[in-house]
Amino acid sequence: MLESSTDLLYVVISFCILWLTVFLCWLLYQAARVLRNANKIIENITQKLELIVDAVEFIKEKVDSLSSKMGIVNGMMAGLVEKFVMGKISDKLEDRVTKKKKKTATRKNK
Repeated sequence: MLESSTDLLYVVISFCILWLTVFLCWLLYQAARVLRNANKIIENITQKLELIVDAVEFIKEKVDSLSSKMGIVNGMMAGLVEKFVMGKISDKLEDRVTKKKKKTATRKNK
């Protein structure tokens, strides 16, 4: 079978090439697994970020609509305060002014 040392050298080289091929295939397989896992992680992070962006936009819309409604409510409250509180204050002021006029008129008549 092995007639010379070169035949032995060829057999050893062929085994080395075989083991190198097996090692490179295993390395390529591991690299593919790492890249697949990295891709899954990136997809998961992208989904989570999209959910966060959607939640922030939803909250922003609610705050914007609430602030516009609060502007309307603020205007209505200002109108009510002006109508009732300022109306009561002006009525009381008128009552005092009329009472003072009556007192000064009665003093002048005496």
